[in-house]
Amino acid sequence: MENTREELNNLLLLQEKDSKIFNMEKRISEIPEEIKNLKKEIEDAQNKIKENEEKIIEMEKRLKNYFYEIEDIENLIVKFEQDKLKVRTNEEYRAIEKEISEAKKKKEKMEDEALNLMENIEEEKKRFEEFKRESEEKIEKLRNRIKEIEEEEKKLKDEIPIIKDERFRVSKRISEFFLQSYEKIKRLRGIPAVVRLRIKKNSTEGICEGCNASLPTQKVDKLKKTKGIDFCENCGRILYISEEDL
Repeated sequence: MENTREELNNLLLLQEKDSKIFNMEKRISEIPEEIKNLKKEIEDAQNKIKENEEKIIEMEKRLKNYFYEIEDIENLIVKFEQDKLKVRTNEEYRAIEKEISEAKKKKEKMEDEALNLMENIEEEKKRFEEFKRESEEKIEKLRNRIKEIEEEEKKLKDEIPIIKDERFRVSKRISEFFLQSYEKIKRLRGIPAVVRLRIKKNSTEGICEGCNASLPTQKVDKLKKTKGIDFCENCGRILYISEEDL
């Protein structure tokens, strides 16, 4: 019986090593995609900063154009004023006065639009500075997270050979029959391949914790008497009974 429990403990230890290796390898396989997504987030944040910068630059270009157009109108008004001195008829004089009046209205409208644009630019710059600060903080956190994940990956890759070596040494302590059975079940069913037979409450029947199938009283009694290891008739997994259920 002691040998059986030792066999069981080694099988459970082997399964623990396999589970750990599986989870570590699974995590390693997930890391490239995770890093890729984090880099995409960084790129998106940087592009957003650039977009906002370009928006402000475009607004400032529009403001410069307003100034150039206002300057052109002012020059035109000066020309009209000079032309007034050269007119010979009242009709010509009134025509120039009309041109001057319209030019001044246009200038006033453009000055108002330029002023509004200047105010919008100032507000946009304030918003952008806050946005840029928050974005750069986010980018820094993302870069740090990438470093952490890369360090995690290196650590896992260093640890796996150690766990595999431990697994190999445990496997040597298991009988050929149970080791081959375990490996076959693991290939077919995955982990867990070794599961507890749980006693039903207020019943003499048991439940396989691998497939949740009900198992007859005879199976439970056999495992209780032998403290041994058996196989589930439904899923084929290796069954054992825990010490508290003996």
